[in-house]
Amino acid sequence: MEQTGHDVRGAPPVTLLRWTFILATAFLMSVVGGPSSFLSAGGFALGLLCASNALMTGFDLSPLRWRRRTATLLAIDAALAAIILGSCGESAVVLLALLTGTVALIAAAEAPSRLVVTGSVLGAVAWSASLSGDTPWLRELPGGLATMGFAATSALYGGSVALASRRRWREEARVELENRELRTLLEILETVTSSLDLHRVMRSIVAKVGEVVDVDRASLLLLDRAPDLGWVMASSESSQVDMLPIDLRKYPEVQRAISTNAPVIVDDIDTNPMMSPVRDELRRAGVNSLLVIPLIFQEEILGALLIRAARRRQIFTSEEIRFCQLVGSASVSALKNGMLYREMRLESEQHRSTSEKLGRILENSMDVILTVGPDGRITEFNPSAESVLGWSRDEVVGRPVSELIPEADGHGDLLARLRRSGTVVEEGRSLVSGDGSPVPLDLTITTVRNDLGEMVGAVCMGKDPNRLH
Repeated sequence: MEQTGHDVRGAPPVTLLRWTFILATAFLMSVVGGPSSFLSAGGFALGLLCASNALMTGFDLSPLRWRRRTATLLAIDAALAAIILGSCGESAVVLLALLTGTVALIAAAEAPSRLVVTGSVLGAVAWSASLSGDTPWLRELPGGLATMGFAATSALYGGSVALASRRRWREEARVELENRELRTLLEILETVTSSLDLHRVMRSIVAKVGEVVDVDRASLLLLDRAPDLGWVMASSESSQVDMLPIDLRKYPEVQRAISTNAPVIVDDIDTNPMMSPVRDELRRAGVNSLLVIPLIFQEEILGALLIRAARRRQIFTSEEIRFCQLVGSASVSALKNGMLYREMRLESEQHRSTSEKLGRILENSMDVILTVGPDGRITEFNPSAESVLGWSRDEVVGRPVSELIPEADGHGDLLARLRRSGTVVEEGRSLVSGDGSPVPLDLTITTVRNDLGEMVGAVCMGKDPNRLH
């Protein structure tokens, strides 16, 4: 929010408010000390006030543009006002006390309108309290008006500047926090899109949450199919935590978030009845506040972001909750992608293990084994088949299976029969050897189907009937 010579929210310019303060001070000085007081140190101080404000007005030098200069300006103005009042003689003691009270008001400024009223009341009190004293000028109407005018204008000027500066500082702090949150979210998204390592991504997310939100522990939980079981995928407390099983019955706040599909905020575990079953345990751990953000992917709850904090008289702010929700939204995609990647890797390892086992079976089996693709061509041919039939693997792979297992009269197409029945058993079936001679084998041919039930191939196993019997 850029500031010029004007205060925030349409308030008068700072220089205009300062002129009213200077005029009220000059009027009070003339009433108390008379014209001769303008030739004293007070007059010199008043001249400094006028000259500096003329410079600020001419060059549009608002103190609100500099964070630390606002307090300096108010301190200098208070000191110059004290010099001006001090030059008015012994009767200035009451005014100095009035100035001190006004400065105290400025320090607690929250609304300029209230400051005017409070400053005027303070001036009226000072006037009425001195009616019985030896200050004749205070008992007269000009002295009372000057006193109240000085208190009101100084409170309005100083309070407006202090309040505007405070608002500006808060705005800058808010913008800085938003920029920090944005940078953190961009870093999280960069990590999410650059890696499929689920543990690394989750560990990075909880670490980033700890950098922005004042918490003692941030954890990412993955739900299990079992309703009371969960897994801690990553925790800011330890980088070694990975898929640590937990009993969700000990986490009522997580169960509440799961059942309601909404964030759960526990600002104080001592006053929240939901936490009574685990309150003593949380107290021993030093936990006072909890925040749970459910991780929802297309109406499916995958897990939760659990935040625990040891706070004293401090609740989770709306900005912190909003940031954690944004982090949760970014975590969902990473969690889903990471879970799919893990499943694919596990399936790949299982398939590789199965392939290795099948390879060992093919290599070591005494039976003739060959596999056929959906197009009826041979895809595998084991060493026993090479030995019994006299073909090498390279010679037969890719050939139609009908060249090795010709259709006998009345049997019909082999693949068509397999599609109908799923398994074909033929005893003494003649296969064609490498030199063209028939080799009788007892055949068992079984189809291989995918998850949709579609035939994707077949496995043919042949045994030598003479060796078998």
